[in-house]
Amino acid sequence: MLRALAIEGCILGLFVIFNGIYVILFPPFGDEPQGYAIIAIGIFIIFATLHLDRIMEKNNEDTPLP
Repeated sequence: MLRALAIEGCILGLFVIFNGIYVILFPPFGDEPQGYAIIAIGIFIIFATLHLDRIMEKNNEDTPLP
């Protein structure tokens, strides 16, 4: 379950990054700052997802099995 959430978060982050690249490269021109902001948000989504995955994984290791 935890791995699935990490994979979904990474895929979502990649889609956001590709959207930012699309905004930068295609007309109307002048939207480059918004494109760079969208790319930064996509990178943040990936890093946040991986960080939360590590935290959840660490919490599951600390709990004893029944």
